[in-house]
Amino acid sequence: MSYLVFCTFDLKNARREDYLYAYMDLADLGLRRTLKSENGPSFGLPAPSVMGFRDGGSADEVKSALGKSVRDIFKTRSLNGTFFVVVGGDWACTGDSV
Repeated sequence: MSYLVFCTFDLKNARREDYLYAYMDLADLGLRRTLKSENGPSFGLPAPSVMGFRDGGSADEVKSALGKSVRDIFKTRSLNGTFFVVVGGDWACTGDSV
């Protein structure tokens, strides 16, 4: 099954480059700052958030795997901070820029 994944994070004492590397590494996991809607235009997410789709056997399985991957990114890049991952199976979302 395909799951929608939302991840937001906060880096402590980070430089601009730290955020750029984090976004690059998260994009390698399929989590991006811009989401393309099937029925509409692309939408840029508020910083520092990323979203994407992942296949898995359950939402819990996807959550656990991505949580470990994000933790590994933080450790590999020596980033300090927090992150929050949400995984949903039956989802809908909306957004706007005003």
